[in-house]
Amino acid sequence: MKKRKISPRHYKEEMYDTKRAVLSYEQLPLDEYNQNAGDKEKKSVSYKKIILAVMVLVLLVAIVFVVFSRFSCIGCSSHKQSSENYPLSLRGSLVSNGNFDTYSGGYAYVSDTHYAVYDNNGVEKFLSQVAFNDPVLKLNYNGTAIIYDLGGHKYSLYSGAELVLSGETDTKMYLADATAELSFATVTESRDYKAKLSVYSDLETPLYGYSFEEYYITAMALNSDATGAVACGVTTENGIEKSVVYVFDFTEEKPIAFHEISSDIVFDCEYLDNGSICVIGENASYIINGRDFSKLTKNSYSQMTLTSYDINTDTAELFISLSRSGDGRNCTVQCIDKSGSVNCKIETEFAASFTSSYKNRVAISDKNNIYLYTQNGDLISTTQVTGDSRQIRLIAPDLSVVLRLKDINLYTF
Repeated sequence: MKKRKISPRHYKEEMYDTKRAVLSYEQLPLDEYNQNAGDKEKKSVSYKKIILAVMVLVLLVAIVFVVFSRFSCIGCSSHKQSSENYPLSLRGSLVSNGNFDTYSGGYAYVSDTHYAVYDNNGVEKFLSQVAFNDPVLKLNYNGTAIIYDLGGHKYSLYSGAELVLSGETDTKMYLADATAELSFATVTESRDYKAKLSVYSDLETPLYGYSFEEYYITAMALNSDATGAVACGVTTENGIEKSVVYVFDFTEEKPIAFHEISSDIVFDCEYLDNGSICVIGENASYIINGRDFSKLTKNSYSQMTLTSYDINTDTAELFISLSRSGDGRNCTVQCIDKSGSVNCKIETEFAASFTSSYKNRVAISDKNNIYLYTQNGDLISTTQVTGDSRQIRLIAPDLSVVLRLKDINLYTF
C-alpha cells in the first residue's frame, strides 16, 4: 500500500499591530525602562523556546516518516486480514492437497465428509456434508465448484454458498469441471469407447458430447464461457508412452485441434484464458495458443524432476518447480506466460514442495518454511511453518493460508 508522506503542521503566525506608535525607552523613567527591558528579554527567551519546539517537532515527523518508509513493504496488500479465527479445525479426517483451493475472496476444501467454504478472515460461509467415497473438488475462481465421486456416479454443483444441483451419471465418472455460468462437464466410462465427454448447461440441456476411441482421458477443462473444452489422453504404442491433447469448439462436431506428444504422460490441463491452454506432463509442460490452437510450445524439464506447479488463471501464468537433485532440493521455479515464454526464474537451494502465486508474488514452501519472492527472483521474506503442512495458497501479496494435517492456519510475511 502506498503510504502518504505526512507534511509538518503549518503554524499560524501571531498577528501584531504594526500601526501602533513606537515609544522610545529614553522617554520612560528609569524604573519603567528596566522593567520593559526585562519583559523584552523574557519575550525573547519565550520566542526561542517556541522556535526550538517547532524544530524538534519537524525533526520527529521527519524521523518517523523515514523509519516508516524504510520498514514498509512495497507492494504489500492493503487488505488487513483478521487472524482471530485461525487456526481453524478441519471438518472431516482427511483433506488431500488437490482438494484445497482458493477463489476470489476466500478458499474452500472438500474432506472425506464435508465441503467447506471460508472467506480470507477464516469466517465459514458455507458447510455441507458430502457422502462420496472419493470426493474431488474442482473450484472456479469466481467461487463456482463441482464436487464429484471419483470412480463413482454422483456429483454436486455449487455456486458460492448455495447448492445448485446434484446429479448422477450412468457409468463411472473420472473427471468433471464447471464454469462461472454454471455450465458443467463430465468425463465418464463408456461401454463402446475409452471414455465419453458430456457437457451441459443444466441437467436437462446437453450442450455437447464426444466419445474417445483410442486414448484414456487423464485431464479435462472447460473454457470460461463454456464454448469449448480441452482434454488430455494417454496410451502406449509399441511399449512407448504417448499422449494427446484435444481442443474442442462446441459448434464443431470433431476436435478443432489435435496434438500428439511422444514419450510423455500428460496429467493436467487448464485454460489460462480462452486463447491459451497449458498442459502439464511428467517430462515437459506445454502451451497451446492462437485462435486455431494449432501451435504447441514445449518447455522441456531437461532431465530435472517436477516437484510442484501452480496454474494462475487470474494472471494467465504457469509456475513450474524443477529439482536438479534426487532429493528434491536445488529447485528452479519458472514463470511461463500464455505465449509459452519463460519470463522469470527463481533459484532455490531448498525443496520447492509447494508453489503458489498471487499477482507479482510467488510463495515457495519446503514444508518447514514459506519463502516469498518477487517474480524477478528477489527474496522478500521468510516465515516458519509447522512440519505437517500439506499445501499453501497465497491469498494476498503478503498473506498465505496453509493446509495442515488437522487445521488451516494463516501466515503473514
